[in-house]
Amino acid sequence: MKPLKLTINAFGSYANEQTIDFTALGMSGLYLITGDTGAGKTTIFDAISFILFGEASGKGRSEYMTLRSDFADENAKTYAQIEFISGGKLYKIKRIIKKTGQDVELTLPDGTVVSGARNTKPKIAEIVGLDRDQFAQIVMIAQNDFLKVLYSSTEDRLKILRRIFSTDRLRRFQDQLKARVNSEKDKRNLILYDFERYGVDIYKREEQFTLWEQQIAVDKAGLSAIDKELKKSHEQRLKLAACLAVAENLGKMFSDLAKHRGSRAEHEKEAEQIAQTATRAARGETALYKIKPLADTVQKAFAEHTAAMTGLSGARGDFAVAEAEHKNAAEALKALAPLDEAQRALASIQQECESASNRLKRLNVLKSERDAIAQKQDRLVIAQTKFEKQCLIFNDADMEHRAIEEVFLRSQACILADTLEAGKPCPVCGSTEHPSPVEYAGERICEEQLRSAEKSREEARAKREKTSAECGALQAEIDTLVKLFMDDYREHAQGTSWEGSKSHLDELRTQMQQETGDLAAQKEKREKELLKLTETRKTAGERSINAESGVSAARTLVSERTASEQRSASALKRADSELKKALDENAFADEAEYRSALVTENELRRMKRHVLDHEKEGEQLARDIDRLEKETAGKEKPDLDDLRAQEETVNAGIKGHTDKRDELSVRIGNTEKALKELRAAADKFAKVEKAYAAVKQLTDTAAGKLDFETYAQMAYFECVLRAANIRLKLMSQNRYTLLRKTDFYDGRKRSGLELEVHDAHTGKTRPAGTLSGGESFLASLSLALGLSDVVQQRSGGVQLDAMFIDEGFGSLDQDVLELAIRTLSEMAGESRIIGIISHVTELRERIDKQILVEKTTSGSKIIMRV
Repeated sequence: MKPLKLTINAFGSYANEQTIDFTALGMSGLYLITGDTGAGKTTIFDAISFILFGEASGKGRSEYMTLRSDFADENAKTYAQIEFISGGKLYKIKRIIKKTGQDVELTLPDGTVVSGARNTKPKIAEIVGLDRDQFAQIVMIAQNDFLKVLYSSTEDRLKILRRIFSTDRLRRFQDQLKARVNSEKDKRNLILYDFERYGVDIYKREEQFTLWEQQIAVDKAGLSAIDKELKKSHEQRLKLAACLAVAENLGKMFSDLAKHRGSRAEHEKEAEQIAQTATRAARGETALYKIKPLADTVQKAFAEHTAAMTGLSGARGDFAVAEAEHKNAAEALKALAPLDEAQRALASIQQECESASNRLKRLNVLKSERDAIAQKQDRLVIAQTKFEKQCLIFNDADMEHRAIEEVFLRSQACILADTLEAGKPCPVCGSTEHPSPVEYAGERICEEQLRSAEKSREEARAKREKTSAECGALQAEIDTLVKLFMDDYREHAQGTSWEGSKSHLDELRTQMQQETGDLAAQKEKREKELLKLTETRKTAGERSINAESGVSAARTLVSERTASEQRSASALKRADSELKKALDENAFADEAEYRSALVTENELRRMKRHVLDHEKEGEQLARDIDRLEKETAGKEKPDLDDLRAQEETVNAGIKGHTDKRDELSVRIGNTEKALKELRAAADKFAKVEKAYAAVKQLTDTAAGKLDFETYAQMAYFECVLRAANIRLKLMSQNRYTLLRKTDFYDGRKRSGLELEVHDAHTGKTRPAGTLSGGESFLASLSLALGLSDVVQQRSGGVQLDAMFIDEGFGSLDQDVLELAIRTLSEMAGESRIIGIISHVTELRERIDKQILVEKTTSGSKIIMRV
C-alpha cells in the first residue's frame, strides 16, 4: 500500500483538523517527519496504524480513548482518515473514536462503502496483505519495536517470524501429529488394559486361550451331570409335596373340629346374658322413640319460658333507664347558651381583621413600588458612569481626529509642493515662482486614515449621545414614579420625605403585620368557640331526640315481652301434661324410671346386633361341627413332622446341586466372554500396533531438537539475513555481517534462530548484543529492510510501497548516517516512499521533503515543506 492523503482531527496532540498530502512529497523517495520532542511526530504513525487496524503503532497506545486530543473542543469529533493505493486501486478508510467505541467505514474502488469493524477488518487485511503485528515489524517500525528482531531469543524471534511468515500452520501440523500419536497410543493402551485386566500376556495369548477352552469343556460336562441329579430330586420333592398337602388338610380338619366344639361350649354359657340384653333393648327402644320426644318438648318449652321471663325483666329495666336518659338530655339542652351572641362577636372581629389586612396589602404594594424605583436609580448610576467613560472616549477620539486632520492638511500641502515646477503656475495661488515650497519631514497621512479617525469620532459621539438620552429618560421616569409614590404614601404618613420613607414604611409594615396577626388569632379563637358551641348544641339536641325514641321503643318492648311470657307458660303446661300421660301408658312409674331405661340410638343398634350375632354364631357352629365329624369319621390324625423332615432333606440336596450348577454356569459365561473379548482385541492389536509405530516415529522426528516450524523459520531467517547483509555491509563499510548461530543445540530450550555478528576488522564472530547503540540501529534497520524484501518476494500479492521508521538515527556519526540515508534512498527507488521520524539536524539538511510538526499552546499543527 502507498498512502496518498492522511487527515486527523482532535487526535493526539492535534486539536484541529490536519491534513498531510503525501502526493505533494512525490510518489517515491525519502521524506522526513521532524519537530520538537512531544510535538506529535509519532502520532502520525499512530493515526495510520489506528485507521488500518484500530490500534496505535506503539505499546501503551492500544486504548483508543487515550488518542483523543486534550486540546480539542469537547464537541469536536475525534477521527482519522486515509486515502491510499494498493494494487493500483484507490481505497479510503475513516475511523471515528466515540466514548462507546469506534465507527469505521471502508470505501472500495467502485464506490461501495463497507461499515462496522466486523465487516471491514477482513477486507482491510485482504487489501493490505498484512496483520497489525506484521505491519509494525516490516512497514511501520515504531520506537518500541525497532530492536526486537536483533535482540530476541530463539523463542521470541520464533514468535515474531511466525507472525510475519505465518509458520503457525507447521506448528499446528506438529500438534496434529502429537494428537494422532496420543490417539493411537490410547487405542493400544486400551487393548493392553483388556489383557492386563484378565491377567493375560498379550504375546502368550494363544496358550491361555487353549487352557480356557479346555476348562469350558470340563465345566460343561459337570453341568450336564448336575442337571440329571436335579431332575431326580425335583421328582421326589413333587411326590412328598402331594403327600404333605393331603396330610396337612386332614390334620387341619381334626384341629378345626376340636376348636369348634370348644367354641360351642363357650357360646352356650352366654345364653342368659343375651336374654337380659334383649329385654333391655326392648325397654330402651320404648323410652327412646315414645317418651323421649315428649320429654324433649317439655324441656324446650321450659327453656323458652325461662328466656321469656328473663327478656321481660330486661325490657322493664331498659324502660327505666330510657326514661332517666330522656330527662337528663332535656335538662342539658336547656342549660346551653344561645348562638346569637357568639355569632355577633365573631362578625365584629372579622371586620377588624379584614380592614387591617387591606391596609397591610396597600403598604406591601408601596414597598414594591419603592423597590422598583430604587432599582431604576441603580440603573441610572450605572448609565451615568457609562456616560462619563464615553465622554472621555469621545474626547480622545476628537483630539485624535484633530491631530490627524492637521497632519493630513500638511501632507496635502507637501504633496502639492512636490508637484510645483519652476515657471508653471501654482494650482492654488497661480504664481509661477515658488521661492519657499512647504517641506514636511514627518509621517504623511492619507485621506483613508482621516476618514477612519472621523468615523471613530462619530461612533464615539453616537454612543455618548445614546447613553445621555438613556440617562435623561431614566431620570424623568424616576421623578414621575417618586411623585406618584409620595402622593400615595402621604395617606399613611404626613410630613415624611422620600429619603425617610424607606425606614418609616418598614416600621409601618411591621406594626401592621403584628396587628393583623393579633386580630387573626382572635378571629381564630372566636371561630373555634362558635364551632364548639354549635357542635355541643347539636349533640345535646340529638341526645334528647334519641332519648325520647328510646323511651318509646322500651315501652313497646315491655309490651311484647309480656305477651311472649304468657304464651310460653301456656305451652309449658300443655307439654308437661302430655308427658305424664305417655309415662302411664308405657308402664313407667315416673320420669326417673324413664331416664334409667333410656338408651341412645347407637347403644340400641349395638345391643340388637349383639343378640343377632349370638344367634347366627350358634347356628354356624352347629353346621361346622356336623360337617367335620362326617369328614373325619374312620380316619386317624397324620404325623406331619416326619413328612416335613423328609421334605427339608430333599430341598437341601436341590439347593446344593443348584449352587454348584450356578457356579459352573457363571464360570463358563465369564470364560467365554473373556475369550471372545480378547480374541477380538487380539485381531485389532496388530493393526493398532503397526499404525502407532508409524505415527510415533514421525512424531519423534517432528518434535526432535529441531522441529518443523523452527526448521522452516531457519530457512526464512537465512533469506532475511542475506537481504539484510546487503544493506549492513554497505552501511558498515563491509565490516559487519549478520550470521545465524549454528552451534546451538541445548536440550533444555528451543534454539536454531540465535543471531551473531561477524566483525571483519577482528576476524571474529560475537553475539549481536555486543554491538554499540549506533551499530545496533544499523543492524536492526538492515533486518527490517531484509524482512521487507523477503515478505514482498514470498507473500504473493503483498506490495510494500511504503515504509516508516521512527527515530534511531541520532546514534550515528556523520559518515554512517550518510551511508544509511544513501541505502534507504536506493531502496526507495522510483516506486517506494520511506518516511523517517527524527529530530537529527543533519537529516533536516540532507532530506529536502519534510513534514514539520510545530507545537503550540493550543495543539500541534502540520507544515509541509516540499
